[in-house]
Amino acid sequence: MGAPEEPPAASIQALQPAHDPTTLIVTMRGVIDRPAAARLGDEVGDLLRMTGVRQLVCDVGGVIRADAATVDAICRIKVTARRLGCTMRVRHGSPELVELLDLMGLCDFAD
Repeated sequence: MGAPEEPPAASIQALQPAHDPTTLIVTMRGVIDRPAAARLGDEVGDLLRMTGVRQLVCDVGGVIRADAATVDAICRIKVTARRLGCTMRVRHGSPELVELLDLMGLCDFAD
């Protein structure tokens, strides 16, 4: 028997659709811990500055756990987007993540 596999570390992948250059879709995957929340917030902020988009869609369907660190990452990204004049939506959240966002009063931007 081998050691249990560690869950994948947090990562993002960004796509700016050709049919809508004003939107950036960021797909988040893996386990988000506190250091990753800060890193992801910075990475998405850099992408928003580089692309100059007006809308951000965060696809969180690949996030492994719905916990405070995940909510922290989403909040950091939301604040950064707002400061840069960008709207943001969260999509494909697990029922647990949507419930956490709702409990914290943050469900206004989740699909």
